[in-house]
Parts: sequence; structure tokens; C-alpha cells
Amino acid sequence: MNSFHIALIDNFEFSDFINIMEKAVSDLKPIDFVYEYCIDTIKGSYREKNFKTFKDFMKFFKENDYRFDSLKMKFSDQTYIDFGKSRERYGVYGRIDSIIHFDKVFGLIKEKVLYANIHNQLDNLLSRTNKYRSWERKLGTVPEYVKLYENPRFAGGERDRYLIDLESIPTHHHFIMTGDKLWFGACAIMYFSELYYKYIPKKIWEEFTECEENIILENGLRKIVLYNNLSDFENPINRSKQWAFRKQLGIDEVAHKLIQDGSSPTAV
Repeated sequence: MNSFHIALIDNFEFSDFINIMEKAVSDLKPIDFVYEYCIDTIKGSYREKNFKTFKDFMKFFKENDYRFDSLKMKFSDQTYIDFGKSRERYGVYGRIDSIIHFDKVFGLIKEKVLYANIHNQLDNLLSRTNKYRSWERKLGTVPEYVKLYENPRFAGGERDRYLIDLESIPTHHHFIMTGDKLWFGACAIMYFSELYYKYIPKKIWEEFTECEENIILENGLRKIVLYNNLSDFENPINRSKQWAFRKQLGIDEVAHKLIQDGSSPTAV
């Protein structure tokens, strides 16, 4: 199973978002829809409603003055694509078993993409949890490269004695909440808009070669493929490619600076 995230540029219009969703329905043919909406912005009250067709969703949406939060298109109990708004920006998220679903959605909005990434679902999940036992349960073992630290709240019983240092995980993420609100990380397949050259010089991007693919698409997006078999994320060669990407481009240095001072430095 794989997961993806596509973030759209800030001036993307909601009417265009609706049009994209309608086209996605035609291409992907989901079996169910889950609409999440806000009925009270002051209290932060949300509701969900299920629909069998996009037409039924649109009828309800037009007849009710609720704030749109997200529309999830389901293909099975485990797979879906979610069109929504997060951090004041429209985006598309998904859990899919085939990259074909990503390719179809990406093709509809590629001219408006700020960044995008595709992970193995388990790799993405582990990169966000510092619970030692979660790693043991889901991966079977905690790899030797993972750094641990003593859990300050450990008192025996059920609590983890050790916690995972997420900075030692090559897939760990940095979502910058200020300025241009970008994502900095490293995973199997990534897309970056030209806005990233403001933080990391274009020449450094061009010089990165420890990957399967590093190309510029017609719309100006840079596509970097570190490895093609997403389920093989624990392969030492693939992990090495992730660290090489982070270190050569200074991914963590840039992200840490942005997080620390909230500024938007220009790369030189």
C-alpha cells in the first residue's frame, strides 16, 4: 500500500477544485464518497455525510451553506483519494495500491502543483511515530540505524522504555507552517516546483545524481525518483539514496532554520 500528497499553489480557486474532482470521478470511478464539512466555524463543529454518486454530493453541497473541508473518494475499505484543504491550501491525499491512481490525479492538476510525494504507506507511518513498540509490531524489528533515547516518562509497565529519534529516520518530514509553507523530506518519488529554488539553489538540484531519475517536466516541476520499488524502502541502497538526497541538498539544514526563526531565507 502506498500513500501520496499533492499540495497545490496558493491561488488555486475552489471552482477549479470542484472541476478537478468531477474529472477525477470520471477517470477513477470511485464506489463511495465521504463529505466532511463544517457547520459552525466558531465552535469548530464538523459533520460527515456519505453519498453514492458525485451528483448527489454536488446537490447537497449546493443546497447547504456549509464550509467545505474534504471529499473522500473511496475505492475499497482501505484505498481512497481525499480532496481537501489543509493549512489554508488545497491539496489531494491518498492511500492507493497502484501508482496509476496517482498518475491520473496528478495529470489533472500538474500545472498547479507546488510539491508532491509518494511513499510506501508503512514507511510513511513509521517516519511519524516515535513509539519503539510500534516499530517492533509493524516492521518486526527496529533497524540498527535508528537512534533511540530514554523515555523520560518511563516507569515500567506498558510505557515504552525507549523512544525513536525521528531525525535518524531518512523518511522523516518537515512541514513548514510559515512563509511559503513547504514540505522538506525524502522519499521514493517526489515533485518540486520552482519555488524551492528560493531555498536551495537550482544548481544543487541539478547536480544530484544518486537517484533513478532527476528531470524537469514540461510544466517546470522537478521530478526526482530515488527508487522505483516503494515496498523495498528498507533496502540499505534505497536508504542511502534518501540520506544522500537530504545531505547533498541540505534538506534538514534549510528546514531547521525555517522552523527555528520562521523566516524565508533566499538561497545563494
